[in-house]
Amino acid sequence: MESMTGYAYMEGNTADFSYSVELKSLNSRYLETNVNLPKVLRNDENDISNMLKDSFSRGKIELNVDIYDWTGTRPVSVNGDVIRKYYDELKKIQKELDVNEPVKLDSVLLLDGITQRERSTVTEKTRREIYDSIRWVIKKATEMRKKEGRSIRKDLSDSLAAIAGCTKSIKALSRNSVAEKRDQLRKRIESIAGEKIDDMRLLTEISILADKLDINEEIVRLNDHLNKFKSYLREDGQVGKKLDFIAQEMFREVNTIASKSGSSEISHTAVDIKNYIDKIREQCRNVV
Repeated sequence: MESMTGYAYMEGNTADFSYSVELKSLNSRYLETNVNLPKVLRNDENDISNMLKDSFSRGKIELNVDIYDWTGTRPVSVNGDVIRKYYDELKKIQKELDVNEPVKLDSVLLLDGITQRERSTVTEKTRREIYDSIRWVIKKATEMRKKEGRSIRKDLSDSLAAIAGCTKSIKALSRNSVAEKRDQLRKRIESIAGEKIDDMRLLTEISILADKLDINEEIVRLNDHLNKFKSYLREDGQVGKKLDFIAQEMFREVNTIASKSGSSEISHTAVDIKNYIDKIREQCRNVV
């Protein structure tokens, strides 16, 4: 079992610059990948996105790569033609305005388009180092997801055991429920009719009552759901949606048990089961 929550971070240095790689994984109904790269790595976005898709099957995956502290300076070129054009235009304006102050070269150099800095590039060796770092954070985030998944599986197993115990108690309580209702019915009839009781009519009423109160079918289905849930816990791959669906079915059976039973003890025990199922469903939403 694997959780959808994970995190990994690392920093590194290459011959060209320092960098950091961060990977965050959150809950999502499907697989979503978001890759944030600096401009010099923008052409690698598709390849890196495919790395994430190959490594994760579900969750919202966000990868951030930041570059800083370049070790080398990028060459700068000066456009002489643009400088001359600026200078000539400024001289014309100076003459038109009758300005005697000379045109200073340092003022011209501040104008747009004078200097051009060559684009930074990433060497293949540096690119391989960054890719290795991305693989490392993927591995660490996956390890964290699996570790949390083991913890979730244990919690789910504990909740299942608690539900199984409550279901066993409900089954035991339901055996006495019909007998108690039968005695209550007999006493009510006796208080009205005295000793003149039609046993066949009484048996018919008890039979109808027993049918209304019978929750054995729901208990059987609930136990079946528990066993199915346990089998999914032992499976690999994507089981989160399956577990959530089984938990919904369990909730439906418990609701029916609570509504059919006239026993307050059974109703209270059903509430306990609902609380466990709510906890299970909340955890299932974080399972791959």
